[in-house]
Amino acid sequence: MKLHQKGFLLVALSQVTNLWEQALIAQTFVEYGLAGAYSEKTLRIALDELSAAGLITRIDQKLAQHQGQQQLQFRYQLSDFGRLRMIDTGLLAG
Repeated sequence: MKLHQKGFLLVALSQVTNLWEQALIAQTFVEYGLAGAYSEKTLRIALDELSAAGLITRIDQKLAQHQGQQQLQFRYQLSDFGRLRMIDTGLLAG
């Protein structure tokens, strides 16, 4: 059984210093066999929710060309609180 998508995003961020959201989305697409605008928007919402909960932090932003449009993109890192919650829930070894 696969990890839920928010859990996957947290684990992916725990394995690196930081990542741009487009790289996180690309990794998630590969892991879950996803494609399309709906899935991409769903993952962006998940990243917004994780950020609003304080589990991840936006550390940088840029305007980038994506599918023919300018789009604001964020670079994320796992927060200390997020790391603690991952340990508490068993997503990360303490």
